[in-house]
Amino acid sequence: MPLDRKILRRASLILGLGFLAVLGFFLFLHYMHNNKGLLGFKISKGYISLKKIDYKFFKKGVLAYEIFADSLNYRSQKKNIIKLNAVKVYIYAKNKKPAFIITGKSGRLNSVSKNVIISGGVIIKSSKGAYMKTGIIDYFAKDDKIVAPDYMEIKGKNYFISGNGLIFYVKKNIFILQKNVHFLSDNSGEVAK
Repeated sequence: MPLDRKILRRASLILGLGFLAVLGFFLFLHYMHNNKGLLGFKISKGYISLKKIDYKFFKKGVLAYEIFADSLNYRSQKKNIIKLNAVKVYIYAKNKKPAFIITGKSGRLNSVSKNVIISGGVIIKSSKGAYMKTGIIDYFAKDDKIVAPDYMEIKGKNYFISGNGLIFYVKKNIFILQKNVHFLSDNSGEVAK
């Protein structure tokens, strides 16, 4: 008799766990089919959606940049484009600390080239205190280069520069403004626009 109870308990435990697994599987399918998502994650017909993401890109085993966003939408493998909302990008220096922080309202990450386009009130802050402000930028990961085709403002401790067509070589810390360049400098440390 005691042996039968032991077998009965094991059988009921296995059946209960099996029932929970099947129930969980069907609940997962139900959430995915109704496109409601489960824990902020949705997959359906080539579409992925995530909330609060942190994407890290490494070059030769070293963290090159990191992207934070409030949400991510990946629609198709053919286009290789990941859409981001409320973007913050950290570009790291050799000392593994952020050399530049870029923020913008939205962004697009190419999952193959690792290039990023950021738009909407873009601000680039340097760890040395300078900042740049524009409407849209392209960050080319392979070349470690930022290109801003539109109007750009650059402000440092005692200077203010504005112009159009920025090319910024991040690792070399060299930038070129291509046209309509205006430069103001104040040795007292206060620059007014």
